[in-house]
Amino acid sequence: MDFSERMKLRGKAEEDLYFAKRDKALIDAIHDMAAEGRIKQWHENVDKDDDRPPRT
Repeated sequence: MDFSERMKLRGKAEEDLYFAKRDKALIDAIHDMAAEGRIKQWHENVDKDDDRPPRT
């Protein structure tokens, strides 16, 4: 493996770690919202602003 390949892999690994960390934070936030009961309320607010019929 030459130097340029190694640098590409390092950059890819850093990018993967960044997005994994961000995704975990988002998933944790969704779980917190679900535990507090805010997820259902959020969906109700979205449906009110929408011209489509409510979801069943």
